[in-house]
Amino acid sequence: MPLPAAIHDAFEDAFWRLTGFAHTRPALFTAASVSVVSALALLPSAVRSYRGYLAIGPGGIPHNIWGWLFQGIAQPFALRDPLNTLTFEKPTPQVLARYGGSARAQRSYLDIDTTLSAREGPRPTVPGYTAPQRQTTEISADPAAMRAEQETFLKKVAEANPEVFEIRPSLLEGNATPALWAKKALQLGEAYWDPKDKRALRKRGPVEVCHAHAEASSHMQFSLGDAFLVVRAGWGERHLLAGSPAARVPPTYLIVYAPRNAAELRVWKELVMAAVRFAVDEDYDVNDVKMT
Repeated sequence: MPLPAAIHDAFEDAFWRLTGFAHTRPALFTAASVSVVSALALLPSAVRSYRGYLAIGPGGIPHNIWGWLFQGIAQPFALRDPLNTLTFEKPTPQVLARYGGSARAQRSYLDIDTTLSAREGPRPTVPGYTAPQRQTTEISADPAAMRAEQETFLKKVAEANPEVFEIRPSLLEGNATPALWAKKALQLGEAYWDPKDKRALRKRGPVEVCHAHAEASSHMQFSLGDAFLVVRAGWGERHLLAGSPAARVPPTYLIVYAPRNAAELRVWKELVMAAVRFAVDEDYDVNDVKMT
């Protein structure tokens, strides 16, 4: 069936215009052709990436095309290997300063009677989006119940230490996700100017210690010593923007994998307490919560 005359004439006119452009501006025509072909070749991959982004659920950035594009823009600043622990083993003077000095930064805050054994089984799959960071495999049979246990524990930590800890919405995760905060702790990440004295750097302030996600993975901030142990023992890995000046995410900001059973939940609680002790260091004698 022949095309209607109007459509046929429009296509013919466009063809000859394109042919003329190719003859008069061959270099520009070639570059434009390569760009179009490349874009078409990448389109299926982009569609799969966007669908995967939506599948992991909402996080701290918009759960739509704009959030996907935003996390894509951050990819040049992302870690290539989130399991690399060299930053923890050989920190720069600048990193040590951000964590309160060598002794405080590099020690372990795990209970002296606790040995962090290796996590059983393979590491879960953590898609390479810069945000939100989630795991998609190795999840418990009832992640909602597991997350409820986690949030109950965080609440108990705050209730046992009301002078220095509280539950309030996560700044990093958004979506009104409840998080454990240290009201007054070493400012982990960056120094900032004291609004009452513009000449003085303020080094103490609120710190977000931990929040949990829908599949029961969580984000925590550790000392360099404990971050090393957590990654090496297979309990977590670095956030892809950890240590990036562009994102202001601290080097030891880790995703801790979702507990799959009661034994792993107990380990998770021990890791929370290590992050809690690190947040306040020796300024406050933390009241532990019973690990049940």
